[in-house]
Amino acid sequence: MITPETIRTDMAKLDALMEAFERSFLHLVDLGEEDAEEREKGTMAFYAIRDLTTKIIGEMDELKGHMEVCDAIAAVNFTKKEAETK
Repeated sequence: MITPETIRTDMAKLDALMEAFERSFLHLVDLGEEDAEEREKGTMAFYAIRDLTTKIIGEMDELKGHMEVCDAIAAVNFTKKEAETK
């Protein structure tokens, strides 16, 4: 079953991969002097993906909180209906 926590965990894995890539390879972009515009675009794309990953992780945490509240409300309503039928 897909849950916000499952998606958040997958996004956290992606974030870890992005960090590993940044530490291991992104510095190599600056070694060449040709195609500066292409290097800049690649670097900006990398950080755009990283920022989006971080944003999605935060949104999934927020969604998880909303779902917990909804689950609690549903449980209270279910309990009330059960009590009324007895």
